[in-house]
Amino acid sequence: MRILRKLIEKDTTNPPGNEYRAAEVVKEFFEKYDIKYKIFEKEKGRTNIIGYIGKGKEKLFIACHLDTVPVGNGWKTNPFKAVEKFGRIYGRGASDNKGPLASILITAKRLKAVENRLKGRVLIAGVADEERGSEFGVKFLLNKNLINPEYAIIPDVGHRMKVIDVAEKGLLFLRITSYGKQAHGSRPERGVNAVWNMIDFLNLFRNYKMNFKKHPLLSDPTINLGAIKGGETFNMVPSKCEAYIDIRYLPSQRSQEIIENVKKMINFVKKRNKKAKFKIEIFDKQSPMDIQDNILINLIKKNSKKILGFEPKNHGMSGSTVTKFFAKKGIKAVGYGPGSECAHMANEYVEIKDLINFSEVLYNTVLDLML
Repeated sequence: MRILRKLIEKDTTNPPGNEYRAAEVVKEFFEKYDIKYKIFEKEKGRTNIIGYIGKGKEKLFIACHLDTVPVGNGWKTNPFKAVEKFGRIYGRGASDNKGPLASILITAKRLKAVENRLKGRVLIAGVADEERGSEFGVKFLLNKNLINPEYAIIPDVGHRMKVIDVAEKGLLFLRITSYGKQAHGSRPERGVNAVWNMIDFLNLFRNYKMNFKKHPLLSDPTINLGAIKGGETFNMVPSKCEAYIDIRYLPSQRSQEIIENVKKMINFVKKRNKKAKFKIEIFDKQSPMDIQDNILINLIKKNSKKILGFEPKNHGMSGSTVTKFFAKKGIKAVGYGPGSECAHMANEYVEIKDLINFSEVLYNTVLDLML
């Protein structure tokens, strides 16, 4: 896995990203094996690189991301130097997502040898900015119509190929701001306390019960109060308070209905306190995904059974992957790949055997789909 060692050595911590560093490794690989490629950047250094195998219509897009989360503490080895032991490779990004990227590059090399037999084109990509919302990566590629595949496989799920991601909750990131009036802490009646008004809203919001229909693969919707920021010091009436809210909702729900309910709670507080003032901002909004009728699912299960001896199960995720961005565009996409439950942790690793097996399953799946 020389290619994986090279990828891990490139620091693509996001922020700031610097995905161009890992993209250079991918570029060298494509050039070595005569795979045509293109580079797309929304901003310099935030590189997406796509290799093209075959001719005609874009049939299948397979993508791993080039960026990683920060290193953090607790590492026993240098996180930017791949270390092999116990049949594993350790390093930041080994599992999420440079190990799977190495696998799909090996798959690309094998597919190049049968390129003339493929019906359509398969795209093998290293994309930017997955860890921070994909504004410079998949969202950019899709919104600018730089890619338009019929199918997509996103190897960013983990679980050692035992699951196929076919459903994901929707996501709402809201910032609620309460505005008040600054005054001396000894004369609070002269001001408007933005924090107290926020507390009034949050007490209502904490008891908010969402209407939903249960989903067979997804847990119930959730609400998390991620952060509160307000005030300056002891003896000042705070003029501003912010609350950061994370809502994960089901396919049976609608984001606009949730937002309207939040607004109703704000209005309730404002009716009780005429001096209360709020603003609601949507920082991120992602629709739920529910794609359980997809030929890729059957092909992956068939080849997994043949090569690995088991069939992966359909799986629903509370978190989000870029798979849902494809689904929103009507592209039949699934998440499936290697990697253990150590993403974003110290001493991140990937099983070498899993990378080899994943490449084999993926190669056979592409042939079944495109021959």
